[in-house]
Amino acid sequence: MADFQGVIFDMDGVLVDSEPIFLRAINRLITNEGVDPISEDENEEYLLGTTVELTWDRLRELRHLTASTEDYIGRYDKLVRQVLIEELTPQPGVKRLLDECVQRRLPKAVASSSLRSWVNLKLGAIKLSDAFEVVLGGDDVSQGKPHPEIYRLAAQCLSLRPQLCIAIEDSPVGIAAAVGSGAYTIAVRTHFTRNLDISQAHLVLDSLEDFDLGLLANG
Repeated sequence: MADFQGVIFDMDGVLVDSEPIFLRAINRLITNEGVDPISEDENEEYLLGTTVELTWDRLRELRHLTASTEDYIGRYDKLVRQVLIEELTPQPGVKRLLDECVQRRLPKAVASSSLRSWVNLKLGAIKLSDAFEVVLGGDDVSQGKPHPEIYRLAAQCLSLRPQLCIAIEDSPVGIAAAVGSGAYTIAVRTHFTRNLDISQAHLVLDSLEDFDLGLLANG
């Protein structure tokens, strides 16, 4: 079996099922301006896995929105924060895998496209604030996913080469970033990525409950 020495988790779609929350918040904001809501298909094609800045840049183009990206981000941030606290729970299999990493003394990181403040908020909401040695958000890097910078940085912060890490992702954008860094990349299928090509990953799972603990080193 393989002997990977660290695990790097994406946040949305991997640790928590937050994508429906984000889409509802986006549509609440833009429909208040009299434009059509974003469909799940559009969300899959244009928005999944991107930074909040790129998300709103694309939304402004798709719906010809008139306010600035910064204005939308400010309003979106306020709306999303309260909903995240109220609705989030960990995805199935997350706590099992984290507990196993602790038992084997393997370091763990989060590498998310979300703002770092949102990542910390979500981890607090699901009572995992102290579960990771390293937490990175999209504002911690200069180039967002699909560029591999965030995975390279996460591995560096864990004092590991990316090739010694497992990266767990759900979107094509995130998978491209993880694979590009050299990490062994596992994709988890979700409702929002079920129609997308995630075959670039080294392994595809239907749930983290199916994660093979034999991939992990013994610490």
